[in-house]
Amino acid sequence: MTKKATILSEKYHGIMVVLLLTAIVLTLYWPVTGYEFIAMDDNMYVVENPDIQKGLSRQGIFWAMTTLYTTNWHPLTWLSLMADYEHYGLSAAGYHVSSLLLHILNTILLFTVLRRMTGETWKCLTVAALFGVHPLNIESVAWIAERKNLLSTFFWILTLFAYIRYVEREGWLRYLQALFLFALGLMAKPMLVTLPFVLLLLDYWPLRRFRKANHDFTEDFPESASGRHTLPGLLKEKIPFFLLSLLSVLITLYAAKIGGAAKSITDFPFSRRIGNALIAYISYLEKMIWPVDLAIFYPYPTSRPMWKFTVAFLSLTAVTVFVAFKRKKHPYLAAGWFWYLITLLPVIGIVQVGFQSMANRYAYVPLVGIFIIIAWGVPDLLRTQIRRWCLPAAAVALILILSFSTWAQLPHWRNSETAFRQALRVTEDNFLAQAGMGDVWQRRGDLQIARLHYQESLRIQPGYAEARNNLAVILMKEGRVAEAEVEFREALKHKPDLAEAHNNLGEALASQEKFQEAAAHFARALELKPGYVVAKENLAKLVSDRKIGIHK
Repeated sequence: MTKKATILSEKYHGIMVVLLLTAIVLTLYWPVTGYEFIAMDDNMYVVENPDIQKGLSRQGIFWAMTTLYTTNWHPLTWLSLMADYEHYGLSAAGYHVSSLLLHILNTILLFTVLRRMTGETWKCLTVAALFGVHPLNIESVAWIAERKNLLSTFFWILTLFAYIRYVEREGWLRYLQALFLFALGLMAKPMLVTLPFVLLLLDYWPLRRFRKANHDFTEDFPESASGRHTLPGLLKEKIPFFLLSLLSVLITLYAAKIGGAAKSITDFPFSRRIGNALIAYISYLEKMIWPVDLAIFYPYPTSRPMWKFTVAFLSLTAVTVFVAFKRKKHPYLAAGWFWYLITLLPVIGIVQVGFQSMANRYAYVPLVGIFIIIAWGVPDLLRTQIRRWCLPAAAVALILILSFSTWAQLPHWRNSETAFRQALRVTEDNFLAQAGMGDVWQRRGDLQIARLHYQESLRIQPGYAEARNNLAVILMKEGRVAEAEVEFREALKHKPDLAEAHNNLGEALASQEKFQEAAAHFARALELKPGYVVAKENLAKLVSDRKIGIHK
Protein backbone atom coordinates (compact mmCIF):
# COMPACT_ATOMS: atom_id res chain seq x y z
CA MET A 1 0.00 0.00 0.00
CA THR A 2 1.33 3.42 -0.95
CA LYS A 3 1.88 6.14 1.63
CA LYS A 4 -1.04 8.15 0.20
CA ALA A 5 -3.34 5.15 0.37
CA THR A 6 -2.26 4.49 3.96
CA ILE A 7 -3.06 8.08 4.95
CA LEU A 8 -6.49 7.87 3.29
CA SER A 9 -7.20 4.57 5.02
CA GLU A 10 -6.26 5.98 8.42
CA LYS A 11 -8.40 9.06 7.80
CA TYR A 12 -11.34 6.86 6.80
CA HIS A 13 -10.92 4.71 9.91
CA GLY A 14 -10.74 7.83 12.08
CA ILE A 15 -13.98 9.23 10.67
CA MET A 16 -15.76 5.91 11.11
CA VAL A 17 -14.59 5.65 14.73
CA VAL A 18 -15.76 9.19 15.51
CA LEU A 19 -19.20 8.45 14.04
CA LEU A 20 -19.38 5.16 15.94
CA LEU A 21 -18.43 6.73 19.28
CA THR A 22 -20.93 9.54 18.76
CA ALA A 23 -23.73 7.10 17.96
CA ILE A 24 -22.97 4.89 20.98
CA VAL A 25 -22.76 7.65 23.57
CA LEU A 26 -25.67 9.65 22.15
CA THR A 27 -27.97 6.63 22.06
CA LEU A 28 -26.95 5.46 25.52
CA TYR A 29 -27.31 8.80 27.29
CA TRP A 30 -30.20 10.36 25.39
CA PRO A 31 -32.70 9.55 28.20
CA VAL A 32 -30.99 12.16 30.44
CA THR A 33 -32.53 14.91 28.30
CA GLY A 34 -35.83 14.09 30.01
CA TYR A 35 -34.44 14.21 33.54
CA GLU A 36 -34.99 16.94 36.13
CA PHE A 37 -32.71 19.11 38.23
CA ILE A 38 -31.33 17.33 41.32
CA ALA A 39 -32.02 19.16 44.60
CA MET A 40 -28.40 18.79 45.62
CA ASP A 41 -26.11 21.46 44.18
CA ASP A 42 -28.30 21.99 41.07
CA ASN A 43 -30.29 24.47 43.16
CA MET A 44 -27.16 26.44 44.05
CA TYR A 45 -25.75 26.25 40.53
CA VAL A 46 -28.90 27.08 38.57
CA VAL A 47 -32.41 26.83 40.05
CA GLU A 48 -31.96 29.21 43.00
CA ASN A 49 -29.04 31.20 41.63
CA PRO A 50 -30.19 34.72 40.63
CA ASP A 51 -26.74 35.56 39.27
CA ILE A 52 -26.88 32.72 36.77
CA GLN A 53 -30.37 33.82 35.86
CA LYS A 54 -29.07 37.22 34.81
CA GLY A 55 -27.59 35.47 31.80
CA LEU A 56 -24.50 36.63 29.93
CA SER A 57 -24.81 40.24 31.03
CA ARG A 58 -21.93 42.47 32.03
CA GLN A 59 -22.94 42.13 35.66
CA GLY A 60 -23.26 38.37 35.36
CA ILE A 61 -19.85 37.98 33.72
CA PHE A 62 -18.23 40.11 36.42
CA TRP A 63 -19.86 37.95 39.09
CA ALA A 64 -18.66 34.76 37.38
CA MET A 65 -15.08 36.03 37.21
CA THR A 66 -14.91 37.17 40.84
CA THR A 67 -17.22 35.00 42.95
CA LEU A 68 -16.13 32.20 45.27
CA TYR A 69 -19.71 30.98 45.62
CA THR A 70 -19.96 27.21 46.29
CA THR A 71 -16.42 27.51 47.72
CA ASN A 72 -14.87 27.36 44.26
CA TRP A 73 -13.45 29.69 41.68
CA HIS A 74 -14.55 28.31 38.32
CA PRO A 75 -15.71 31.24 36.16
CA LEU A 76 -15.92 29.23 32.92
CA THR A 77 -18.36 26.84 34.56
CA TRP A 78 -20.57 29.73 35.61
CA LEU A 79 -20.38 31.28 32.13
CA SER A 80 -21.34 27.94 30.59
CA LEU A 81 -24.43 27.71 32.81
CA MET A 82 -25.29 31.35 32.08
CA ALA A 83 -25.18 30.60 28.36
CA ASP A 84 -27.53 27.67 28.91
CA TYR A 85 -29.92 29.89 30.88
CA GLU A 86 -29.95 32.34 27.98
CA HIS A 87 -31.25 29.54 25.73
CA TYR A 88 -33.23 27.26 28.03
CA GLY A 89 -34.28 29.27 31.07
CA LEU A 90 -35.08 26.79 33.84
CA SER A 91 -35.84 23.88 31.52
CA ALA A 92 -33.52 21.11 32.72
CA ALA A 93 -33.59 19.38 29.31
CA GLY A 94 -31.40 22.03 27.68
CA TYR A 95 -28.72 21.79 30.37
CA HIS A 96 -28.69 18.01 30.01
CA VAL A 97 -28.26 18.32 26.23
CA SER A 98 -25.24 20.61 26.74
CA SER A 99 -23.70 18.20 29.24
CA LEU A 100 -24.28 15.23 26.93
CA LEU A 101 -22.66 17.05 24.01
CA LEU A 102 -19.63 17.83 26.16
CA HIS A 103 -19.30 14.16 27.14
CA ILE A 104 -19.49 13.16 23.47
CA LEU A 105 -16.83 15.72 22.58
CA ASN A 106 -14.60 14.50 25.40
CA THR A 107 -14.95 10.92 24.18
CA ILE A 108 -14.08 11.86 20.59
CA LEU A 109 -11.19 14.11 21.63
CA LEU A 110 -9.76 11.40 23.88
CA PHE A 111 -9.68 8.99 20.93
CA THR A 112 -8.16 11.66 18.67
CA VAL A 113 -5.40 12.62 21.11
CA LEU A 114 -4.41 9.05 21.97
CA ARG A 115 -4.37 8.08 18.30
CA ARG A 116 -2.22 11.08 17.43
CA MET A 117 0.32 10.02 20.07
CA THR A 118 0.35 6.28 19.44
CA GLY A 119 -1.03 5.63 15.95
CA GLU A 120 -3.04 2.71 17.41
CA THR A 121 -6.58 3.18 16.10
CA TRP A 122 -8.28 0.16 17.66
CA LYS A 123 -6.60 0.38 21.05
CA CYS A 124 -7.49 4.06 21.24
CA LEU A 125 -11.07 3.23 20.23
CA THR A 126 -11.23 0.79 23.13
CA VAL A 127 -10.05 3.42 25.61
CA ALA A 128 -12.46 6.04 24.30
CA ALA A 129 -15.40 3.61 24.25
CA LEU A 130 -14.73 2.50 27.84
CA PHE A 131 -14.58 6.15 28.84
CA GLY A 132 -17.77 6.97 26.95
CA VAL A 133 -19.98 4.20 28.34
CA HIS A 134 -18.64 3.33 31.80
CA PRO A 135 -21.30 3.63 34.55
CA LEU A 136 -18.94 5.53 36.88
CA ASN A 137 -19.23 8.46 34.48
CA ILE A 138 -23.02 8.68 34.75
CA GLU A 139 -22.73 11.19 37.59
CA SER A 140 -20.66 13.59 35.50
CA VAL A 141 -23.11 13.46 32.59
CA ALA A 142 -26.50 13.28 34.34
CA TRP A 143 -25.86 15.77 37.16
CA ILE A 144 -26.07 19.33 35.86
CA ALA A 145 -23.96 20.65 38.76
CA GLU A 146 -21.09 18.54 37.41
CA ARG A 147 -20.83 20.66 34.28
CA LYS A 148 -17.50 21.73 35.75
CA ASN A 149 -16.19 18.18 35.49
CA LEU A 150 -17.13 17.84 31.82
CA LEU A 151 -15.92 21.31 30.88
CA SER A 152 -12.58 21.03 32.65
CA THR A 153 -11.96 17.64 31.02
CA PHE A 154 -12.74 19.18 27.63
CA PHE A 155 -9.93 21.70 28.16
CA TRP A 156 -7.73 19.00 29.72
CA ILE A 157 -7.83 16.99 26.49
CA LEU A 158 -7.48 20.09 24.31
CA THR A 159 -4.36 20.97 26.31
CA LEU A 160 -2.96 17.51 25.58
CA PHE A 161 -3.71 17.99 21.88
CA ALA A 162 -1.96 21.37 21.82
CA TYR A 163 0.99 19.92 23.73
CA ILE A 164 1.35 17.08 21.21
CA ARG A 165 1.45 19.64 18.39
CA TYR A 166 4.16 21.47 20.31
CA VAL A 167 6.14 18.24 20.70
CA GLU A 168 5.82 17.52 16.99
CA ARG A 169 7.29 20.92 16.13
CA GLU A 170 8.52 22.92 19.09
CA GLY A 171 7.81 26.62 19.06
CA TRP A 172 6.64 29.35 21.42
CA LEU A 173 3.29 29.85 19.72
CA ARG A 174 2.31 26.20 20.11
CA TYR A 175 3.62 26.16 23.67
CA LEU A 176 1.55 29.22 24.59
CA GLN A 177 -1.54 27.64 23.03
CA ALA A 178 -1.16 24.64 25.35
CA LEU A 179 -0.58 26.91 28.34
CA PHE A 180 -3.63 29.03 27.49
CA LEU A 181 -5.89 25.98 27.19
CA PHE A 182 -4.55 24.71 30.51
CA ALA A 183 -5.44 28.04 32.15
CA LEU A 184 -8.97 27.80 30.74
CA GLY A 185 -9.30 24.29 32.13
CA LEU A 186 -8.29 25.48 35.60
CA MET A 187 -10.98 28.16 35.28
CA ALA A 188 -13.55 25.40 34.79
CA LYS A 189 -12.41 23.22 37.70
CA PRO A 190 -9.10 23.04 39.62
CA MET A 191 -8.95 19.25 39.09
CA LEU A 192 -6.45 20.00 36.31
CA VAL A 193 -3.67 20.94 38.74
CA THR A 194 -1.99 17.55 38.17
CA LEU A 195 -1.84 17.95 34.40
CA PRO A 196 1.84 19.07 34.35
CA PHE A 197 2.75 15.71 35.91
CA VAL A 198 0.65 13.92 33.29
CA LEU A 199 2.55 15.76 30.58
CA LEU A 200 5.77 14.35 32.04
CA LEU A 201 4.22 10.87 31.99
CA LEU A 202 3.34 11.32 28.32
CA ASP A 203 6.89 12.50 27.67
CA TYR A 204 7.97 9.10 28.99
CA TRP A 205 5.31 7.15 27.07
CA PRO A 206 4.11 7.30 24.37
CA LEU A 207 5.93 10.47 23.26
CA ARG A 208 9.28 9.07 24.46
CA ARG A 209 10.97 12.44 24.84
CA PHE A 210 13.24 11.24 27.67
CA ARG A 211 16.74 10.57 26.40
CA LYS A 212 17.06 7.67 28.84
CA ALA A 213 13.74 6.19 27.74
CA ASN A 214 15.15 5.37 24.32
CA HIS A 215 17.65 3.01 25.98
CA ASP A 216 15.19 1.64 28.55
CA PHE A 217 12.36 0.50 26.33
CA THR A 218 12.58 -2.87 24.65
CA GLU A 219 9.51 -2.41 22.44
CA ASP A 220 9.52 -0.78 19.03
CA PHE A 221 8.66 2.90 18.72
CA PRO A 222 7.94 5.21 15.83
CA GLU A 223 10.98 6.72 14.21
CA SER A 224 9.60 10.16 15.00
CA ALA A 225 10.22 9.66 18.72
CA SER A 226 12.92 12.19 19.59
CA GLY A 227 14.43 11.18 22.95
CA ARG A 228 16.51 14.35 22.94
CA HIS A 229 15.53 15.67 26.37
CA THR A 230 16.78 15.13 29.90
CA LEU A 231 14.47 15.04 32.91
CA PRO A 232 15.71 18.44 34.24
CA GLY A 233 15.10 19.93 30.81
CA LEU A 234 11.56 18.58 30.63
CA LEU A 235 10.84 19.79 34.18
CA LYS A 236 12.10 23.25 33.27
CA GLU A 237 9.85 23.21 30.23
CA LYS A 238 6.83 22.63 32.50
CA ILE A 239 7.57 25.44 34.99
CA PRO A 240 4.82 27.78 33.67
CA PHE A 241 2.33 24.91 33.94
CA PHE A 242 3.41 24.19 37.51
CA LEU A 243 3.07 27.87 38.40
CA LEU A 244 -0.49 27.97 37.09
CA SER A 245 -1.26 24.82 39.08
CA LEU A 246 0.17 26.36 42.24
CA LEU A 247 -1.91 29.51 41.75
CA SER A 248 -5.04 27.41 41.26
CA VAL A 249 -4.30 25.38 44.41
CA LEU A 250 -3.90 28.55 46.48
CA ILE A 251 -7.15 30.02 45.16
CA THR A 252 -8.99 26.75 45.78
CA LEU A 253 -7.72 26.40 49.35
CA TYR A 254 -8.62 30.02 50.08
CA ALA A 255 -12.13 29.56 48.66
CA ALA A 256 -12.66 26.34 50.63
CA LYS A 257 -11.42 27.96 53.83
CA ILE A 258 -13.58 31.09 53.71
CA GLY A 259 -16.57 29.00 52.55
CA GLY A 260 -16.18 26.54 55.41
CA ALA A 261 -15.86 23.54 53.06
CA ALA A 262 -12.33 22.60 54.11
CA LYS A 263 -12.55 20.35 57.15
CA SER A 264 -10.25 20.74 60.13
CA ILE A 265 -7.90 18.13 61.52
CA THR A 266 -10.27 17.91 64.50
CA ASP A 267 -13.17 16.90 62.23
CA PHE A 268 -11.07 14.54 60.12
CA PRO A 269 -7.75 13.50 61.73
CA PHE A 270 -4.87 13.13 59.32
CA SER A 271 -4.53 9.41 60.02
CA ARG A 272 -8.18 8.88 59.01
CA ARG A 273 -7.63 10.87 55.84
CA ILE A 274 -4.64 8.77 54.83
CA GLY A 275 -6.56 5.57 55.57
CA ASN A 276 -9.59 6.73 53.61
CA ALA A 277 -7.38 7.78 50.69
CA LEU A 278 -5.78 4.32 50.49
CA ILE A 279 -9.16 2.58 50.56
CA ALA A 280 -10.62 5.04 48.04
CA TYR A 281 -7.86 4.26 45.54
CA ILE A 282 -8.87 0.60 45.74
CA SER A 283 -12.62 1.35 45.81
CA TYR A 284 -12.51 3.23 42.51
CA LEU A 285 -10.81 0.24 40.89
CA GLU A 286 -13.41 -2.11 42.39
CA LYS A 287 -16.25 0.03 41.05
CA MET A 288 -14.53 0.18 37.67
CA ILE A 289 -14.53 -3.63 37.53
CA TRP A 290 -17.93 -4.13 39.19
CA PRO A 291 -19.90 -0.87 38.79
CA VAL A 292 -22.92 -1.58 40.99
CA ASP A 293 -24.44 0.15 44.03
CA LEU A 294 -23.41 3.58 42.77
CA ALA A 295 -24.64 6.57 44.78
CA ILE A 296 -24.77 10.34 44.52
CA PHE A 297 -23.04 10.59 47.91
CA TYR A 298 -20.81 8.21 49.88
CA PRO A 299 -20.67 9.28 53.55
CA TYR A 300 -17.37 9.35 55.39
CA PRO A 301 -17.32 6.22 57.59
CA THR A 302 -16.99 6.67 61.33
CA SER A 303 -14.57 3.75 61.62
CA ARG A 304 -12.94 1.03 59.56
CA PRO A 305 -10.99 -2.07 60.60
CA MET A 306 -7.23 -1.72 60.46
CA TRP A 307 -6.85 -4.69 58.14
CA LYS A 308 -8.60 -2.77 55.34
CA PHE A 309 -5.98 -0.01 55.47
CA THR A 310 -3.21 -2.59 55.51
CA VAL A 311 -4.59 -4.52 52.55
CA ALA A 312 -5.12 -1.33 50.55
CA PHE A 313 -1.59 -0.09 51.26
CA LEU A 314 0.01 -3.44 50.40
CA SER A 315 -2.05 -3.78 47.22
CA LEU A 316 -1.15 -0.32 45.94
CA THR A 317 2.50 -0.87 46.83
CA ALA A 318 2.58 -4.26 45.10
CA VAL A 319 1.09 -2.88 41.89
CA THR A 320 3.47 0.08 41.91
CA VAL A 321 6.51 -2.17 42.38
CA PHE A 322 5.29 -4.50 39.62
CA VAL A 323 4.80 -1.57 37.25
CA ALA A 324 8.29 -0.26 38.06
CA PHE A 325 9.87 -3.63 37.21
CA LYS A 326 7.89 -4.02 33.98
CA ARG A 327 8.27 -0.45 32.73
CA LYS A 328 11.02 -1.25 30.20
CA LYS A 329 9.10 -3.93 28.34
CA HIS A 330 5.66 -2.42 28.92
CA PRO A 331 6.04 1.36 29.46
CA TYR A 332 2.30 1.91 29.12
CA LEU A 333 1.93 0.25 32.54
CA ALA A 334 3.88 3.04 34.22
CA ALA A 335 2.13 5.77 32.21
CA GLY A 336 -1.36 4.42 32.91
CA TRP A 337 -0.86 3.50 36.56
CA PHE A 338 0.77 6.78 37.57
CA TRP A 339 -1.84 8.67 35.52
CA TYR A 340 -4.43 7.04 37.79
CA LEU A 341 -2.56 7.69 41.05
CA ILE A 342 -1.57 11.26 40.27
CA THR A 343 -4.84 12.57 38.79
CA LEU A 344 -6.84 11.25 41.76
CA LEU A 345 -4.52 12.90 44.27
CA PRO A 346 -6.29 16.32 44.45
CA VAL A 347 -9.63 14.70 45.33
CA ILE A 348 -8.50 11.66 47.30
CA GLY A 349 -9.23 13.40 50.62
CA ILE A 350 -5.81 14.36 52.00
CA VAL A 351 -7.19 17.89 51.98
CA GLN A 352 -10.77 17.06 52.99
CA VAL A 353 -13.43 19.24 51.36
CA GLY A 354 -16.97 18.23 52.24
CA PHE A 355 -18.20 15.10 54.00
CA GLN A 356 -17.83 12.53 51.21
CA SER A 357 -15.38 9.62 51.41
CA MET A 358 -15.25 9.37 47.61
CA ALA A 359 -17.33 10.39 44.59
CA ASN A 360 -17.94 8.73 41.24
CA ARG A 361 -17.28 11.97 39.37
CA TYR A 362 -13.71 12.04 40.66
CA ALA A 363 -12.89 8.97 38.53
CA TYR A 364 -13.83 10.68 35.24
CA VAL A 365 -10.25 11.48 34.21
CA PRO A 366 -8.18 9.12 36.42
CA LEU A 367 -9.68 5.90 35.03
CA VAL A 368 -8.41 6.81 31.57
CA GLY A 369 -5.01 5.63 32.80
CA ILE A 370 -6.44 2.23 33.73
CA PHE A 371 -8.30 2.00 30.42
CA ILE A 372 -4.97 2.55 28.65
CA ILE A 373 -3.45 -0.33 30.61
CA ILE A 374 -6.37 -2.55 29.60
CA ALA A 375 -6.27 -1.61 25.91
CA TRP A 376 -2.50 -2.11 25.59
CA GLY A 377 -2.03 -4.80 28.21
CA VAL A 378 -4.61 -7.40 27.20
CA PRO A 379 -3.12 -7.86 23.69
CA ASP A 380 0.29 -8.41 25.27
CA LEU A 381 -1.13 -11.17 27.46
CA LEU A 382 -2.60 -13.11 24.56
CA ARG A 383 -0.71 -15.21 22.09
CA THR A 384 -0.47 -13.87 18.58
CA GLN A 385 -2.52 -16.67 17.01
CA ILE A 386 -5.60 -16.04 19.22
CA ARG A 387 -5.21 -12.29 19.49
CA ARG A 388 -6.70 -11.64 16.07
CA TRP A 389 -10.09 -13.24 16.68
CA CYS A 390 -10.36 -13.06 20.48
CA LEU A 391 -9.60 -9.39 21.15
CA PRO A 392 -12.30 -7.73 19.01
CA ALA A 393 -14.98 -10.03 20.41
CA ALA A 394 -13.82 -9.46 24.00
CA ALA A 395 -13.69 -5.67 23.53
CA VAL A 396 -17.18 -5.56 22.00
CA ALA A 397 -18.56 -7.79 24.76
CA LEU A 398 -17.03 -5.63 27.50
CA ILE A 399 -18.37 -2.41 26.01
CA LEU A 400 -21.82 -3.93 25.58
CA ILE A 401 -21.87 -5.12 29.20
CA LEU A 402 -20.84 -1.71 30.51
CA SER A 403 -23.35 0.01 28.22
CA PHE A 404 -26.13 -2.18 29.56
CA SER A 405 -25.05 -1.41 33.12
CA THR A 406 -25.12 2.33 32.39
CA TRP A 407 -28.53 2.04 30.72
CA ALA A 408 -29.89 0.16 33.75
CA GLN A 409 -28.53 2.67 36.28
CA LEU A 410 -29.36 5.91 34.46
CA PRO A 411 -32.95 6.04 35.84
CA HIS A 412 -31.53 6.57 39.34
CA TRP A 413 -30.74 10.10 38.13
CA ARG A 414 -34.23 10.90 36.81
CA ASN A 415 -34.98 13.28 39.69
CA SER A 416 -34.09 14.08 43.29
CA GLU A 417 -36.22 11.32 44.77
CA THR A 418 -34.72 8.55 42.62
CA ALA A 419 -31.17 9.76 43.33
CA PHE A 420 -31.64 9.93 47.11
CA ARG A 421 -33.58 6.66 47.30
CA GLN A 422 -30.77 4.89 45.48
CA ALA A 423 -28.20 6.41 47.87
CA LEU A 424 -30.19 5.25 50.90
CA ARG A 425 -30.53 1.78 49.40
CA VAL A 426 -26.83 1.18 48.73
CA THR A 427 -25.13 3.11 51.56
CA GLU A 428 -25.36 3.23 55.36
CA ASP A 429 -25.80 6.26 57.61
CA ASN A 430 -26.21 8.57 54.64
CA PHE A 431 -27.21 11.78 56.40
CA LEU A 432 -27.16 13.81 53.22
CA ALA A 433 -29.52 11.47 51.37
CA GLN A 434 -31.83 11.45 54.41
CA ALA A 435 -31.95 15.24 54.35
CA GLY A 436 -32.53 15.17 50.59
CA MET A 437 -35.53 12.89 51.01
CA GLY A 438 -36.78 15.25 53.72
CA ASP A 439 -36.68 18.06 51.16
CA VAL A 440 -38.62 15.91 48.68
CA TRP A 441 -41.41 15.20 51.17
CA GLN A 442 -41.50 18.77 52.47
CA ARG A 443 -42.07 20.07 48.94
CA ARG A 444 -44.94 17.60 48.66
CA GLY A 445 -46.45 18.98 51.86
CA ASP A 446 -46.04 15.82 53.93
CA LEU A 447 -44.33 17.39 56.94
CA GLN A 448 -44.43 14.28 59.12
CA ILE A 449 -42.42 12.11 56.74
CA ALA A 450 -40.08 15.03 56.03
CA ARG A 451 -39.52 15.49 59.78
CA LEU A 452 -38.56 11.82 60.19
CA HIS A 453 -35.94 12.11 57.43
CA TYR A 454 -34.47 15.30 58.91
CA GLN A 455 -34.34 13.77 62.37
CA GLU A 456 -32.58 10.69 61.03
CA SER A 457 -30.11 12.92 59.19
CA LEU A 458 -29.34 14.78 62.42
CA ARG A 459 -29.05 11.56 64.39
CA ILE A 460 -26.29 10.49 62.00
CA GLN A 461 -24.67 13.93 61.67
CA PRO A 462 -25.78 16.35 64.43
CA GLY A 463 -23.70 19.13 62.89
CA TYR A 464 -25.43 19.07 59.51
CA ALA A 465 -26.73 22.63 59.48
CA GLU A 466 -28.89 22.33 56.36
CA ALA A 467 -30.99 19.50 57.86
CA ARG A 468 -31.41 21.41 61.13
CA ASN A 469 -32.47 24.53 59.24
CA ASN A 470 -35.04 22.58 57.23
CA LEU A 471 -36.36 20.86 60.36
CA ALA A 472 -36.83 24.31 61.90
CA VAL A 473 -38.77 25.40 58.80
CA ILE A 474 -41.27 22.61 59.56
CA LEU A 475 -41.57 23.91 63.12
CA MET A 476 -42.30 27.38 61.73
CA LYS A 477 -45.04 25.99 59.49
CA GLU A 478 -46.57 24.31 62.55
CA GLY A 479 -46.55 27.59 64.46
CA ARG A 480 -43.87 26.50 66.93
CA VAL A 481 -41.86 29.66 66.41
CA ALA A 482 -39.83 29.64 69.65
CA GLU A 483 -38.68 26.06 69.01
CA ALA A 484 -37.84 26.96 65.42
CA GLU A 485 -35.74 29.90 66.62
CA VAL A 486 -33.67 27.56 68.79
CA GLU A 487 -33.06 25.21 65.85
CA PHE A 488 -32.13 28.06 63.49
CA ARG A 489 -29.59 29.34 66.00
CA GLU A 490 -28.19 25.83 66.43
CA ALA A 491 -27.82 25.51 62.66
CA LEU A 492 -25.87 28.77 62.55
CA LYS A 493 -23.54 27.54 65.30
CA HIS A 494 -22.48 24.75 62.99
CA LYS A 495 -22.50 26.83 59.79
CA PRO A 496 -22.40 30.60 60.44
CA ASP A 497 -22.43 31.40 56.72
CA LEU A 498 -25.68 29.56 55.91
CA ALA A 499 -27.67 32.39 54.34
CA GLU A 500 -30.96 30.48 54.39
CA ALA A 501 -30.71 29.95 58.16
CA HIS A 502 -30.05 33.67 58.71
CA ASN A 503 -33.11 34.58 56.63
CA ASN A 504 -35.30 32.00 58.34
CA LEU A 505 -34.13 33.07 61.79
CA GLY A 506 -34.95 36.64 60.79
CA GLU A 507 -38.50 35.56 59.89
CA ALA A 508 -38.86 33.77 63.24
CA LEU A 509 -37.61 36.83 65.11
CA ALA A 510 -39.84 39.20 63.12
CA SER A 511 -42.90 37.09 63.97
CA GLN A 512 -41.98 37.60 67.65
CA GLU A 513 -41.60 41.36 67.04
CA LYS A 514 -37.83 41.30 67.54
CA PHE A 515 -37.46 43.54 64.53
CA GLN A 516 -33.95 44.93 64.98
CA GLU A 517 -32.39 41.51 65.43
CA ALA A 518 -34.47 40.18 62.54
CA ALA A 519 -33.18 42.96 60.30
CA ALA A 520 -29.60 42.13 61.24
CA HIS A 521 -30.10 38.52 60.13
CA PHE A 522 -31.80 39.55 56.88
CA ALA A 523 -28.87 41.85 56.19
CA ARG A 524 -26.40 39.08 56.99
CA ALA A 525 -28.22 36.73 54.62
CA LEU A 526 -27.91 39.34 51.86
CA GLU A 527 -24.25 39.86 52.65
CA LEU A 528 -23.59 36.14 52.28
CA LYS A 529 -25.86 35.79 49.23
CA PRO A 530 -26.26 39.18 47.52
CA GLY A 531 -28.93 37.97 45.10
CA TYR A 532 -31.09 36.42 47.84
CA VAL A 533 -34.53 37.71 46.78
CA VAL A 534 -36.52 36.47 49.81
CA ALA A 535 -34.12 38.06 52.32
CA LYS A 536 -34.18 41.31 50.36
CA GLU A 537 -37.99 41.36 50.35
CA ASN A 538 -38.13 40.56 54.08
CA LEU A 539 -35.76 43.39 54.92
CA ALA A 540 -37.63 45.80 52.64
CA LYS A 541 -40.91 44.87 54.33
CA LEU A 542 -39.54 45.75 57.75
CA VAL A 543 -38.48 49.13 56.41
CA SER A 544 -41.75 49.81 54.57
CA ASP A 545 -43.79 48.81 57.62
CA ARG A 546 -41.59 51.14 59.68
CA LYS A 547 -40.65 48.36 62.05
CA ILE A 548 -37.05 49.55 61.79
CA GLY A 549 -35.24 52.57 60.46
CA ILE A 550 -33.80 52.73 56.93
CA HIS A 551 -31.10 50.11 56.71
CA LYS A 552 -27.72 51.40 55.65
